[in-house]
Amino acid sequence: MKIRISLFILLISLFSCESNKQIQQQTKGKEITEYSQTLSIEEFQDYYLVKVKKPSSKDFFNYVLYKNEKPSIEADAAIKIPIKKIVCLSTSHLPSIEAIGHSESVIGFPNLDLIYSKQFRKLSENGNLQDIGQKNGINIEKTISLKPDVITAYAFGGNYEQLKPLQKAGISVIVNTDYLENTPLGRAEWLKLNSILFDEYQKGDSIFNHIKQEYIEAKSLSENIKNKPSVMTGIMYGDIWYMPGGNSYVAKFIEDAAGNYLWKENNETGSLELSFESVLSIAQSADIWIGAASLTSLKKLENTNENYALFEAFQNEQVFSYTKRVTESGANDFLESGYMRADWVLKDYIKLMHPEVLKDTATVYFEKLNP
Repeated sequence: MKIRISLFILLISLFSCESNKQIQQQTKGKEITEYSQTLSIEEFQDYYLVKVKKPSSKDFFNYVLYKNEKPSIEADAAIKIPIKKIVCLSTSHLPSIEAIGHSESVIGFPNLDLIYSKQFRKLSENGNLQDIGQKNGINIEKTISLKPDVITAYAFGGNYEQLKPLQKAGISVIVNTDYLENTPLGRAEWLKLNSILFDEYQKGDSIFNHIKQEYIEAKSLSENIKNKPSVMTGIMYGDIWYMPGGNSYVAKFIEDAAGNYLWKENNETGSLELSFESVLSIAQSADIWIGAASLTSLKKLENTNENYALFEAFQNEQVFSYTKRVTESGANDFLESGYMRADWVLKDYIKLMHPEVLKDTATVYFEKLNP
């Protein structure tokens, strides 16, 4: 009798465990981010749970984007989708919105001169896209008066003070940390978030998959290349040369384009603060110098620091900068669509280092500095 009772209890326990397991599975959504390290999106039947890693922290912002009934989930913001009006605080937030066909929904941006997109510039000329910038940031009162459904913001160094008045006014704010991603496809994948805000996930996912496939195919072209040119990047700002770390976004592009990045052994994902002497000792004989800021000629580069002429890449006129798509007002498309179009950027890197691989392809963002 005792044996029968024990078996009965065991069966009940097993059934209970299985039921709990099913409940846990039901409360876990489908993860739809693949490459991003700072963005996680779970898809549920009627809503999305979005987690954004806070800068300089192990914590996350939590956002709920729901279609019908608001779920009982604690979050930093709960936003009903699709949204109709949005304010963006960085040019990198704009291309994905344009790609999914909702440019007219962007109603505010700080400093319209920094926008490269012809479509958004036309909206600003027509008065449909308002400049919300001011000397020390954004015009809070004007931004609130536009009554956006959402503001996509960024906060370098974790400074969120400028966002608090907007949140107090009842405006939902999503912090975007795409700039913290250390892989090209991880950064590009942020387009999924904006597509979900407009309830256009399938369209956004399709665009991302196209970019991913193009990136993978471009990378495959350089995988068997034996001769990898040595590469240096960046310039001095004051007394410091900010050199991307060996595990950074830039380093990944160079690696995937079959280049030998001279700081590849370093594990930093951010920038290294180096002296000129330190860079010269390692990169004086570098084959290629990529990313000489926004300078367009070797003469201008030398005028900023005559010691740049000591590098062999300078002497051999192998210096390149991301200045091919720049407006007269200073807008630079590399800092706009370049965040999303990882495939275009990679092809540019391959073209610079291995022009024989992409003979019939012109660069999109980079060009060689004139003498």
